[in-house]
Amino acid sequence: MLNLRRFLASDRAYWTLLLAPALIVLTVMFVYPLIYSFYLSLTVYDIILPPKFVGLRNYGRILTDPQVWNSVRISLIFTVGALALETGIGFGVALILHDLGFGRNFFRTISVMPIMLTSVVIGVVWRMMTNYDFGVLNYFTSLLGIAPVAWTANVHTAMPLLIVSDVWHTTGFVVLVLSAGLAQLPTELFEAAEIDGASAWQRLLHMTIPLLQPVFTVVFVFRSYELLRMFDKAITLTSGGPARATETITFQIYQRMFSGFQVGYSAAVAYVLLLLTLLIVLPFIRKI
Repeated sequence: MLNLRRFLASDRAYWTLLLAPALIVLTVMFVYPLIYSFYLSLTVYDIILPPKFVGLRNYGRILTDPQVWNSVRISLIFTVGALALETGIGFGVALILHDLGFGRNFFRTISVMPIMLTSVVIGVVWRMMTNYDFGVLNYFTSLLGIAPVAWTANVHTAMPLLIVSDVWHTTGFVVLVLSAGLAQLPTELFEAAEIDGASAWQRLLHMTIPLLQPVFTVVFVFRSYELLRMFDKAITLTSGGPARATETITFQIYQRMFSGFQVGYSAAVAYVLLLLTLLIVLPFIRKI
């Protein structure tokens, strides 16, 4: 009883009471859909007939489903390619802006402007830009004497196009985060290293990058999570094609759910995506 009175009289009780309503609502909104979707993944359910419990049959079916594993492969290719380019380009731009005196804030603002656009808008705009008949990209390549290319209908160009569109869209986020990290680095260490004769490359490789490791980890966590569940650009830019070349795992879930009405199976595939995300993201989170 005495401990309860002390708790109620403490600041912790005050903040707990303030946060409790929001935490309860968030818990209910998160936990209930999670439990219900897992229950659906253990059933056969086509919306018309009531769910029929089948245990782990859906997960066993996933193991022998080539379409699901193809979508997993496509998602991993997209994630690795986009994350590598966004990190490399974003880090380079952040370094340039960090050393830039005049106009730094202006160019930093320009670099983050694409983030303000939604992914659906990005997909539609890039689809128009790469249109075979009137796309601006084919217009510029024609000036160089290159024949028009069906960018979204070619197996060899659809995935690179999807990756480039995402790099253009979200590299500004990487620039913003890494710029904030560079601004917090102790200048005294770099000045001392320069006096000791360390070159710019040595300072970059042995000081800047190691000191920015926690910031890089934050970038990897946020971007890998978003890239693995990318759907909107795939459906608006390439529609998952051609020949399933850009059919990500989220697109596969959408197709199973809304085209095949395989609610239970699509829920099971969604949990495969959850497991894949945890396997990739958790090692980075442990380093933060």
